[in-house]
Amino acid sequence: MSREYAAPAFEPHVTLEGGIVGPAREVASKMADLARRIPPFPVRLTEVDCFDEYFRCLFVRVATTHPIMRANKVARAVFSLEKQPPFMPHLSLLYGNLPSSVKERTVASLGRRFELEFKVSGLHLYLTRGEPTAWRRVGRFGLKL
Repeated sequence: MSREYAAPAFEPHVTLEGGIVGPAREVASKMADLARRIPPFPVRLTEVDCFDEYFRCLFVRVATTHPIMRANKVARAVFSLEKQPPFMPHLSLLYGNLPSSVKERTVASLGRRFELEFKVSGLHLYLTRGEPTAWRRVGRFGLKL
């Protein structure tokens, strides 16, 4: 889709929490702490949706189950981000500023329902400076078993 719409290419992902800032060593230490506090958990995708927002142009909603909401709550506590806007878990598919008609046509072609479940066994830390094509994974942290 990124080629079709001349949008930035990126790996589809579910963001547990964004807006994390700080020295690299400190952030990595906190990520390791976070990973020790969260057991592996399932993520259930539900339906394709779109907003008039660049970073939520096209996405798949994630069921707001207790495990993912708890994981977000723990992440917010570890990184002192309790005052962030409410968490809306989703799997990002496409970034951009596309007209609503194009997004709705894409949603229709994909199908609104997107029933799929997978297990999260680790967290990835990304450096998100610049355009999405420049984002780089700087760490992976396995969840406690």
